[in-house]
Amino acid sequence: MSVKLRSKVNQKEADKIAAFLTNVSDRLLFHIPLYEIGKAFGISREKILDIFIQGVYDGVFILEWIYHCPTCGHIAYEAPSLHQASSQNFCTVCNKVFNNTLDTNIEVCFSIHPRLKMLDPTFKMNYIADIGKNIRSGKYRTWDTPDAVRGVEIIQNNLYRELMSSEILIGDQSPPLTNMTILFADITNSTRLYASLGNKKAFLLIKGYVKLLLSTIEKYSGVPIMKNGNVVMGAFIDPCKAFNAAVKALRQLTKYSQNKPISERLEIKMGLHSGSVLVVTLNNRLNYVGLTVNTAADIKNTALSNEIVISQILFNNRSIKRTILSVTDTVQKQQIRFKGNPENHTLYHIKIPN
Repeated sequence: MSVKLRSKVNQKEADKIAAFLTNVSDRLLFHIPLYEIGKAFGISREKILDIFIQGVYDGVFILEWIYHCPTCGHIAYEAPSLHQASSQNFCTVCNKVFNNTLDTNIEVCFSIHPRLKMLDPTFKMNYIADIGKNIRSGKYRTWDTPDAVRGVEIIQNNLYRELMSSEILIGDQSPPLTNMTILFADITNSTRLYASLGNKKAFLLIKGYVKLLLSTIEKYSGVPIMKNGNVVMGAFIDPCKAFNAAVKALRQLTKYSQNKPISERLEIKMGLHSGSVLVVTLNNRLNYVGLTVNTAADIKNTALSNEIVISQILFNNRSIKRTILSVTDTVQKQQIRFKGNPENHTLYHIKIPN
């Protein structure tokens, strides 16, 4: 068997992985430990995940979505695609129904495609048997290691969203995520720009910066989602990367506008919040909805021009605090209750100097 992998930006690394997989034992081709392989070759998690997702698209690998009981780790359900997602399952070991969340109990495994190599079915039988044996000996959730690929890492991968755009959720499947950081960015003076510059010039000016903004969100491992021509939402697994993306976006705005006349300078406001979200299909694309998303949008609306506003949960993050201290000494605290939301929110307004 000869494995060939391709990558738009990581071909050298893809060739290394292909050569390695061509010569490994069949057992390693079942539930391939891609993150462990990445560490051995000095390839980042993001890069090797991109390589394997491209491999799935090219028919080199197959994906399995494995739904583990969140209590014991028993396999309650398996599916070959997100299209067959399940929001709820039953554990025969614990004898109870449980809800699935993409970041806590759904594992995604890559194996060699059967067209390249038919693997011994005992590999899977032994895998299931080993989990059962561990549970019986009191070792729960043995699948749950730092090197396990979780469902959230797949749906937050921009290459997966590009190549597997048909992988959408049907009806009320909608599994939640227990923690996601949402960023909203809004170009606040677009109406004035259209009125003063004319439609075409204003549109091109805004389009140029939005392109930079979308690219920045992706660079910091976020998923960019356009809400309308002036508002962009970004979804991040890592709250620190979300905040760093916001800081970078503001600095890019300054650079983008520095040589333009005052009448052509854009103004932006941003808000960030973390919490649980629901994964849904909107306009045939995976999207995120829920109170956390709405609250992030409300927080954005409290910002002044060229200001970042974050919630208390993000301000409590030590890494974010260190970043704030490194970029500014201007932080203002605000107490607020948003319409329709019973909770009181403590917000922090952050001005980033030019």
